[in-house]
Amino acid sequence: MVKIIYEKGIPFIDIDGKRFDPAAFRSFRPRPDNVSLAARTGIELMQILVSDLPCTLNVPYSMYGGVWKGDGVYDFSAFDRQFEMFRRYAPNAYFNVMLQLDVCPWFAEKYPNEDTDSYHHLAELAMNEEWKRSAADYLKAFIAYAEEKYSDRIWGYSIAAGLCNEWFDHSLYDTSFDRENTRLTALWRKEIGKPVAPAPTLQSMDAANTLRAPSSDDFCYLKLANEQVGNLVCFFAHEAQKVLKHQKLFGLFFGYICMQDNHQVYWNTNDYEKVWRSPDIDMLYSPAAYSYHRALDNVSSYQYAVDSIRANGKLYLHENDHRTDLARFPLENGAMLHDCYETFEEWREVFRRELCNVMQKQSAFWWFDFFGGYYSSPEYENELKKECEIYHALGQGERRSNAEIAVFIDPTSMLCAQEHTKLCFDIGKYCIDELHRCGAPFDFYNQNDLLQLDMSQYKLCVFLNAYLLPDELLSCINEKLQGKTKVFLHAPGLWDGKAFNKKRMEDILGMQIAPREKESSRTSYLGVSYEFSAPVQPLFQVEDADAKPLALYEDGAVSCACKGDVVYSAVGRLTWQFWRDLAKMAGAHIYDENGGGSAICSQFIASYTTLRENCELHPKEDGVYREIFSGKTYECKNGALRYSAPKGTTMLFVKEKLACETDEE
Repeated sequence: MVKIIYEKGIPFIDIDGKRFDPAAFRSFRPRPDNVSLAARTGIELMQILVSDLPCTLNVPYSMYGGVWKGDGVYDFSAFDRQFEMFRRYAPNAYFNVMLQLDVCPWFAEKYPNEDTDSYHHLAELAMNEEWKRSAADYLKAFIAYAEEKYSDRIWGYSIAAGLCNEWFDHSLYDTSFDRENTRLTALWRKEIGKPVAPAPTLQSMDAANTLRAPSSDDFCYLKLANEQVGNLVCFFAHEAQKVLKHQKLFGLFFGYICMQDNHQVYWNTNDYEKVWRSPDIDMLYSPAAYSYHRALDNVSSYQYAVDSIRANGKLYLHENDHRTDLARFPLENGAMLHDCYETFEEWREVFRRELCNVMQKQSAFWWFDFFGGYYSSPEYENELKKECEIYHALGQGERRSNAEIAVFIDPTSMLCAQEHTKLCFDIGKYCIDELHRCGAPFDFYNQNDLLQLDMSQYKLCVFLNAYLLPDELLSCINEKLQGKTKVFLHAPGLWDGKAFNKKRMEDILGMQIAPREKESSRTSYLGVSYEFSAPVQPLFQVEDADAKPLALYEDGAVSCACKGDVVYSAVGRLTWQFWRDLAKMAGAHIYDENGGGSAICSQFIASYTTLRENCELHPKEDGVYREIFSGKTYECKNGALRYSAPKGTTMLFVKEKLACETDEE
């Protein structure tokens, strides 16, 4: 029996009564060298991928090959070889086995007149009953085989399909894909009552600068596509549990909300709340946020509404798939990965940031040695070992969220946004990025979680994209958040169930607003300018004599104002300085005034020198604090802890139980 347990707020994997730190290893190229290296660092949990299909780089996901050879035809020898290799070079390890369920070549040959590209057209294949049945049979047969032969060494199973094995549907981006005669289009035509309506295309769905009305045909199409993918995941999870009977953990990658590439609307994963609530799923995985988040001068982040996962009774697992400087080698087809670090030291500080994020969010993680060799030097091995030791040592304490800020996002409201406007990026991801720098911890939830959450610890509540705000949620806001500072962005509650209605929005905000006739959204706060990435309509300005202006458009009109306990910002890209001052206004404790970035919980304060080398923190308690990575101690006097470190350094402070001598800085 395997289960997730929490002890004093810290997660563990319990395998037949034995407790394990949820720190794991994964690779597309597992070999004796990297498997044994992971084992030497103290990692006891690993993942095995079973696939015989190519990845987006056009090289195999796995060099071992697959198992699924035909309808009901399986050859487990490739899995056996891979499992035995892992077991030989990591003899004390336990394994999470991931199966790729995408259409195999034999299925495409059997149905030559069908669209069988589940990797790119997942929403359509989600309605293909032949594939679903065959894939479900394969999943159950595999689990039955693995449990019979290796049950004592398996701690979980995972499923993968769609683009990047993360359940993305890419069909709207595929200009060669004919949607006119698909199952999804037929279902959509039936739903809207228009039997000859032309199938939507990316160009037709993404042509306007206005919000997409939930009553529109395009919104209906997107909602149906998202529902098909969500239903598919729940179907496979339920089928798997017919064999597993909840004796092992079950997980997958699904439901990103803060992606770097602005594909939130059309990748058809916005029905993820249904998946997260499924009793058949235990874990959700996601890579760490990409691109600039992995630079020394920025802050690390996550792609999920991460605290919602725990609120729904699941474990979040954070994937560290960063490319080290040792990753500069060609793959089997000559392709090169170019987003590699220049030095070991650069990678080390960023990885330490990721570790702090994982611990702050009471989460699990794995190191992803992507195509092998990324950690194959003594200095990398020593760092991995050190991080495992820190993760284990701090796991013996107590850890709780001490956030006084709650941030809410709504995946269904994302469907109101035209992708080219980058509204999802501006209101969602960019605001989360800046909140990481505001100097106070925050918890990040789905909007619907508010109905079940205890909100007593929060002072500032932020609603990023509440375009769809049903009466039940609005009543909950009025009751649960009475007296707390509430921040709404852009057009909260604009949809009244039948049409976009400014009057409903004014009633929610308690202030008078007006449509903004000018296209420009450029605003400034403390001399820092911000604006939407592209023209957006509707755009508003505050015209209420009783509201206190907080920020102005460049022409002097009010873009952000406060009235009572409500703050309204018509523009979404608020700066970290703005978030810091809003948190102060709400009475939240600010640990860092200078925007360097932080990860803070009841157990520790992690601080990053991304903007400056001479730093000052403001813990709630004076005393002696030990910096975990260096072992040095620092004293906090009169609410100030001062330290100096080179730019890019990750510092992790834990308050000492007993006073001791403070080292020279």
